[in-house]
Amino acid sequence: MEHKEAIKVLMKLLDKKVLDKKEKEAVLTSIGILDWTSRTKNRIKLIKDKKERDLKW
Repeated sequence: MEHKEAIKVLMKLLDKKVLDKKEKEAVLTSIGILDWTSRTKNRIKLIKDKKERDLKW
């Protein structure tokens, strides 16, 4: 499952309002981690692409 898809599923779970306070906190932490790792993957890809372009020059 892709990170963005997992975030959407977790956000829907939060909207159902069936979680207690600790469960909500755990879901929000998970969303934050998924978002952070997704951004990190994109950043690493950009750096690799830039290195490849620089080597071609």
